[in-house]
Amino acid sequence: MIAGNAAVAAQPPKAEPLPWQPDYAAAVAKAQAQHQHMVVLLAAPNSDACRRLETEALTAALIREGLADMVWVRVVGDADLERQLGTKEHPTLAFVNPFTGGVLHRTSGEKTVELLAREIVHARRAIGLDLTAGLKEVAARMFSFDGERAEKFVEAGDAKGLLALLAPSAKDDSRQANYLVATISLPAGMEPDQVRFLAGTDCLVGSDATADGTDPTIVAARLPELVESCTEHGIPESGLVLVPCERAAAAEVVVRITAPGCRLISDTIRFVAPAPEAALQMRHYDLRPLADADASQLSGRVRKPDGGPAAAAIVRIEDWYETARGDATTAVPAVVRTDADGRFTFPRVSPGRWLVRAESPGGECEQVIDLAPGKDNACDLTLRAVTTVGLRWTLQTRELSQDFAGPGAQTGEAFFSVSSSRITLARGMRLRMSEACDLMLAQTPLDDDSLPAKTRQALAALPAGIPVWYLVDTAYTAEFLPLSGLHRDPRPFALINTVSAGDPLPDQEWEIIGPILPQALDAARERENYFELVRGEPVRSGDVFTLRCTMRNCFAKLEVTDVTIVTPESR
Repeated sequence: MIAGNAAVAAQPPKAEPLPWQPDYAAAVAKAQAQHQHMVVLLAAPNSDACRRLETEALTAALIREGLADMVWVRVVGDADLERQLGTKEHPTLAFVNPFTGGVLHRTSGEKTVELLAREIVHARRAIGLDLTAGLKEVAARMFSFDGERAEKFVEAGDAKGLLALLAPSAKDDSRQANYLVATISLPAGMEPDQVRFLAGTDCLVGSDATADGTDPTIVAARLPELVESCTEHGIPESGLVLVPCERAAAAEVVVRITAPGCRLISDTIRFVAPAPEAALQMRHYDLRPLADADASQLSGRVRKPDGGPAAAAIVRIEDWYETARGDATTAVPAVVRTDADGRFTFPRVSPGRWLVRAESPGGECEQVIDLAPGKDNACDLTLRAVTTVGLRWTLQTRELSQDFAGPGAQTGEAFFSVSSSRITLARGMRLRMSEACDLMLAQTPLDDDSLPAKTRQALAALPAGIPVWYLVDTAYTAEFLPLSGLHRDPRPFALINTVSAGDPLPDQEWEIIGPILPQALDAARERENYFELVRGEPVRSGDVFTLRCTMRNCFAKLEVTDVTIVTPESR
């Protein structure tokens, strides 16, 4: 009897079960009621990696302590939830805001207790929660990015100092980013703000609105989305650029550098073992004027969806700017119109890979073209039948100038579909990176509960496929007074020479840029702000607006020149 009791006493205490909620809906309800975040485990049946994560890593006291103030839920085989959380990998732990469904941090694959604890440190910092005592000790062993010191090295052009600051990241397997340190030499007389430095997984195409198989003629209820395929990095006077590359996105990052009249620079950075190449890389880029012997010519033909020639179609090359010889200050986007047979020519383009776009009422086409140096390259572009909105504009490129004539005025025109609805006037192309835009379009039926009831009723009466304005991004003050947006103007487009007919608009600087917040909508209504945050109103041919760009202190005038609606029945 005594021996038996001793045997029982020698057994380790039974582990306390993990606090899983019965299902996802119950977890959301509990998290909302308790104002806590959720930790969601995406698991697969009969997975050894999932089993080990649950029985070994998640049961550790350090991990239980770090997740004690969150609501736990385990999900198996839920395809809809996998799409919401943005992964199909198992196991995955996602840290979710229960009110918005947004993922604040995510980690996939089997983890040791130490590595999982480090991921929880990242998650709690992303959420804004304090670290537990145990996690503070873990954080002390992790690489911590010192943004202030990094900025000082960048301003001073001290590449060696920046590399030394980032070198410890190679020893931290839980680091959230890899780092590219780049130095850039510019031609004499060129200003840094004339150069576009893009880095990401895809600097050309971005996302395709119809990649999910949606009928391209009607992208119903599609709201404008940010395309996060790349980021634009400003070039300081020092010429030193730091590019953090999110590890979760890819182990491969594409760099693309363009400038007026200069040869394209394209590079692929692969963060691969052994360290430190897996975490930190250094590059030097020498931007040079395009030599005549290397210049390419691009000629081609644009065809309608039925195969006939598309006369007067607009053709443009993304990020290629034409310049007067020896005068880069006159740079304008490379845009031409086709002749009666649908033919076009760009006589002088840098060799390399470019995105070429053709557009016409009721059709658009985008195609990646590789241009060989010193040759005449040819391509044919066949338009896809889509609903389009025709626009023309005059953009005053001088900051805060409200005049649309004389120096700085730049004209443009385009035909955009809803699938390419995030538009920046300065480039005349749809957006391919996660920054705010000047104009946005959507299409009926528009499923948005945030719209006023009167607007929703008016939209419900419209046929499917009608293009509507859907302004999403704006710039506004700390008091939420909008400083960008549209203003419906009663004056004919040709007679608008200044932004406002009366007193000039106040010279205000914005403090916040981003999605329209409810406070901004309220402030616009209450104060009868000059700019309208137009959402859900049909796009009508002949409408004229003045506007202030969202990302720049620049004004423009705009006219809707055409609305061509394409439905399956009308094709």
